[in-house]
Amino acid sequence: MEKPPSRAQVERARKLSHAESRKRFLQTLVEGPQGVRELLRWHPEMVRDVYITASALQRHGDIAELLEAGEVFWHRTEAETVAHISADAQGMVAVIDIPTPPSLADAMHETPQLIVATLDVQDPGNVGTIIRSADAAGADCVILGKGSAEIWSPKTVRSTAGSLFHLPVLPQIDISVLAAACREHHIPLLAADGYGEWDLAALAALANEANILGTPAPEIDLRGPVTWLFGNEARGFAGVEPVWDASVSIPLYGHAESLNVAMSAAILTSTTAMLQRSGSAVEQEATGR
Repeated sequence: MEKPPSRAQVERARKLSHAESRKRFLQTLVEGPQGVRELLRWHPEMVRDVYITASALQRHGDIAELLEAGEVFWHRTEAETVAHISADAQGMVAVIDIPTPPSLADAMHETPQLIVATLDVQDPGNVGTIIRSADAAGADCVILGKGSAEIWSPKTVRSTAGSLFHLPVLPQIDISVLAAACREHHIPLLAADGYGEWDLAALAALANEANILGTPAPEIDLRGPVTWLFGNEARGFAGVEPVWDASVSIPLYGHAESLNVAMSAAILTSTTAMLQRSGSAVEQEATGR
C-alpha cells in the first residue's frame, strides 16, 4: 500500500542506525535491494515501512511487484530522503519489527544436522557473513554466543545478504548451555581452531573412505550431525574453558598465518554439508531408494 511518509516517520527511521533507538522501539533497518527482496519474499509480516526511490523501483521490477502485490506500507521517496535514513540504502530501505528469537529448545526440537555457533565474534560483517555461509550450507540454525555482534544492527543485517530471513538465528546463548544441549541430542560440538587436534582434510578423507570403501565410521564423523563453534577474531578461544568435544584445524598450504573467521566458517560448513549429503546419497544407493 503506497502512501506518502510523514517527516516524523522519516526521522524515527533515521534514528534506527543507533543501538539505543533499536532497543527502545524494537525495530531496525534492512538496507539495499538484496535484503529488502528477501525480507518481502520470506517475512513480509515483519515490515513496518519501505522507503524506495522511483529509479530503484524501475531497476528492480521484482521488488516493485512484491510491494504492489503485498500488504506492506511503502513510500516512493526522493533519493535524498532515502539517503537521510541510511547512507547504505542503495535506493531502498525497510523498517522492520525485530522478532522474538526462537529458543534453544525450539531449535533443537527435531535433531538438527548442522548448527553454526559463534563465541565472541564481535565484527558485524563477520557475523553477517557467517550467517550467510551457514544459509548457503543448508544449516538448521545459527547460534550467537555471548559477546557476539548484535544480530539486528543494520551492518549485520546487510552483511547477511538476506540470509537472516532464511533460517533461525539465536542471540546471546551461553556456550555451556549450548554444549549441554548438544550432548543431550548426541551432536558433536567441534571448535574451529588453527591449532586443532584434528585436521579437516584428514576428517574429510576418513568420511569419504567410509562412504566409498565401507570402512568403519571415524571417531569424528562429518557425515553426521555437527555443531561448529567459531571463536573471537583475534583471540580465538584463548581463556575459554573448553566445553567442546574436539577442535579442528583447516590446513593452510601457502604462507598465510591464518584465515578470517568468516572464511573459516564458509570452508567448514560447506565441507560438512557436502560430506553429509554424500553420505546420504551413498546410503540411498545402497538401499535402492
